[in-house]
Amino acid sequence: MFRHIRENFRHLFSKELRYYLANYEQNSIFAKKGFFPLPFVTMKNFNESERLCQSLFDSYEDIWHLWTPENHGLIFPDDDSFKTGMNIIGISSRLFPDIVIITFELMTNHLHGTMAGKEQRIKLLFATIKSFLKRKLCADLTNWDCRLRKIESLKDARNVITYNNRNGFLINEDESPYSYPWGANRYFFNPEAKSRFYANCSTFGFDERRKACASHKADSIKDLKKLDGYVSPLSFCDIEAGEGLFRNASHYFYELSKNIESQKKIAEEIGERIFYTDNELFRVVVSLSNGKYNVDKPSLLPRDAKLEVAKTLHYDYNATNKQIIRMLNMDIYTVNALFPD
Repeated sequence: MFRHIRENFRHLFSKELRYYLANYEQNSIFAKKGFFPLPFVTMKNFNESERLCQSLFDSYEDIWHLWTPENHGLIFPDDDSFKTGMNIIGISSRLFPDIVIITFELMTNHLHGTMAGKEQRIKLLFATIKSFLKRKLCADLTNWDCRLRKIESLKDARNVITYNNRNGFLINEDESPYSYPWGANRYFFNPEAKSRFYANCSTFGFDERRKACASHKADSIKDLKKLDGYVSPLSFCDIEAGEGLFRNASHYFYELSKNIESQKKIAEEIGERIFYTDNELFRVVVSLSNGKYNVDKPSLLPRDAKLEVAKTLHYDYNATNKQIIRMLNMDIYTVNALFPD
């Protein structure tokens, strides 16, 4: 039954397939890759879209947020080590076909993932990833352990997916959730990235697999594809399932870029410091100014109010001193005195 439900959702939510259908006659590469026209399905209304999203969520027995604490030492110091990490996650996922990786994100010292499956099996998957990484990177991963929290609702799933997909760009100002390369984030509702993969990917061969994890366990694995020198998440992540938990691309982008409070809540739950862009913080400041002080422009707040808002930004939203100065038009000496480095 559940397999039938998910197969239906592949027709409903597969953005790349819609893209291929629209361009099928113009670009024969899609035919060569084995993609053929499917019935184009549109959502009738909000309630129907929500019902379909809920049905997909309910079709999974358990969905989990997996993360490792961010206070670990450096694991991935450069692009080569990140590529090793991506290859190992791809290979490991194939050794656990009963686990669905919806999305994941690698940072320099920690990992986030949204996965469906049994708790003990996901722990075994992480242990496999850790074992391969320790062997290939010669890193001390003794205390690099994962934690799991069961996702309880569709809303919770959406919050966790967007939290995961935001994580990389928040620590790298040169990236966005659609460009950060070390995770599945860039492929969500991004037909151009998917079409680039299908047009340029190549097979991750036998020798490459064995070299990637220094193990014979990878010998029997098939169908992994690489792009840009490492295994692509499109080879082993169920991006369609992740997309299917959102009503459409616009809904996903709103949750990704504007639902600040849900991101803050998750960070507090897992003990992680999350940082916000100027645009995100400015929305918080405007909301505080209007709601608490009935002032439309934050720069017009009275001095005492500015001090209170500054403390909220610093302690609740991890705003830097420079961000506080920009948001509230405050004096640099006052802000630095409030929050010494």
